[in-house]
Amino acid sequence: MSVTTSGALEEADLRRLAEAVAFVRDRGTGDALAAVLGGDPPAPVLRHLEFAHAAVLVGAERPADVTGALADLGVAAGEPCPSVVVRDRLRDRTGREFDVRVVRGAVAGGPREVELFVVPGGSALSEADREAESHLAFHVTGDDDVLLRGVCATLLDAGLTVDGGGYDGHEDATALHFRGATGARLELKAPGRHAPLLERHVGRPDQPRRSMLDLMTGAWRTRAVAAVAELGIADLLADGPRDTADLAERTGSRPDKLRRVLAFLAALGVFRRDGEHWSLTDVGAVLRSDVAGSQRDLARIYGGLFYRSFGGLEHAVRTGESGFRHVYGVQPFEHFAANPADARLFEGAMAAGTSFLELVPGLLDLPATGTVVDVGGGDGRLLDLVLAAGPGLRGVLFDRPHVTGAATGVLARHGTRASVVAGDFFHDPVPAGGDLYLLSRIMHDWDDERCSAILRNVRSAMAEGATLAVVERPIRDDPRTVLPLAFNVHMMVNTVQGGERTTEEHRRLLSANGFALVDVRELPLDMAVLVSRATV
Repeated sequence: MSVTTSGALEEADLRRLAEAVAFVRDRGTGDALAAVLGGDPPAPVLRHLEFAHAAVLVGAERPADVTGALADLGVAAGEPCPSVVVRDRLRDRTGREFDVRVVRGAVAGGPREVELFVVPGGSALSEADREAESHLAFHVTGDDDVLLRGVCATLLDAGLTVDGGGYDGHEDATALHFRGATGARLELKAPGRHAPLLERHVGRPDQPRRSMLDLMTGAWRTRAVAAVAELGIADLLADGPRDTADLAERTGSRPDKLRRVLAFLAALGVFRRDGEHWSLTDVGAVLRSDVAGSQRDLARIYGGLFYRSFGGLEHAVRTGESGFRHVYGVQPFEHFAANPADARLFEGAMAAGTSFLELVPGLLDLPATGTVVDVGGGDGRLLDLVLAAGPGLRGVLFDRPHVTGAATGVLARHGTRASVVAGDFFHDPVPAGGDLYLLSRIMHDWDDERCSAILRNVRSAMAEGATLAVVERPIRDDPRTVLPLAFNVHMMVNTVQGGERTTEEHRRLLSANGFALVDVRELPLDMAVLVSRATV
């Protein structure tokens, strides 16, 4: 048994407490994170976390027994209060009930605290039990669930593992615990109750069924987002909160029914609720029609036209035929030709889904002079961005006659530097002599045979060593990167031959048709620029 000091704390507990006080006094957020991670912390985590306190567990009969020890270390102790989270963790680990009290005190010379868990009869606890409750705690700089989920995901990616958590009603705070490879523990603390986040973090006995239920009801989320997009709710909230009755009147809706949908989406992080008043979160704001990169049309088409086409998924799996054609009787572009309103919606949705194109010119190593040829360049947006980034470049857009009209207008601001050539990239010669060729979101529409025809046609127009930049959404090795896998299924349903490819499949396809893949440059939304060179 260790010798006690002043009849209060054992020497080992005093040492632990003194080390915690020194750490809090001398270290900042970056140092504290590095101590848990065993290396430099990721930048996104540093931006959103603040080192709050260091915590240790000690044995003492009364919280008052430790205040003198804290004062000797320059810590002004506050009033003790129950610690529900630590009490439950000790009970789960030892099978015994402990009346755990927490004493907090600010360390002189700084904004941070030490947190002391005082356990009567604590001498019965093992060294491992004490170490299991020692941790470094961090406040998250916001209480938005999307931000909290992002911070948790980044910490897990950095090598931490989940080590429990809980809600403390005395503090009205949610605590999420992690453990590093070194054994050190980290606590994330966010004000308020975040029940869905806590359940996702710690798991629960019915988690497999709950996870499956979340998957099976995903269609409800899709349709709810589409419904508020159709009603224009985000536009109505652009200038600030409105109440349910006002929104219902302005959208021609039933207040009681609209309230249900808004409450559902508020729980999913699309809106904020304050009684009967609703406002936009950062997530919900992208449904406004007047913001750059608006996803309103994307929500409408994924929850409308393409939502219905997914009714043909099983047919596509069983027969290999297009699910879209099974549902609508024609292929997508035939449908759009016959339904102008759907065609306009599709064009708006595709523009929303390609906001990442603004970043592409910065990844292309553009020459000071020369010619850029955008093969299948559609409305000319990408070529417009490239020419704006390279004022010494000339640009040629090559696409079918019925889509080049919009491109002519988009590219008009570049005057004689830009030209439009009508043609079919399967059959007509691609404009020759370019220094850089672009294929943006073309290859995922076609199978390998048809892609090979496109690539051979492009290669025949290029000199050896010229560059081809392919913009696609490659399937990653990391199974957690779901978006490319989801779009792979989407392409199967809504095209005859389309699909996403892995980076290695892109490499083989390019190599077979006269190109060498030399680099893959990341874009948002799991997109990438695959840079290749024309070979002999």
